Amino acid sequence: MVASKNEIEEIVRVMCQWLPETYAYDMMTEVWDVVGQYTDNESLSETIRLIVEEIENQDHIKWDGIEEMR
Repeated sequence: MVASKNEIEEIVRVMCQWLPETYAYDMMTEVWDVVGQYTDNESLSETIRLIVEEIENQDHIKWDGIEEMR
């Protein structure tokens, strides 16, 4: 089962309490690159993708200077 919107928001909120948002983004894009795009588990893949999107949509993140990393 894919995580709900509320669950995704809470996961990202907790991650960003412990990690700078850019680290959380880098970590989750690596999880996508290593696991999400290759897994046969569609729920896992979609949940990872939604977490990455939620981090990208955070208004308070200063994306200047990391555009080339994305």
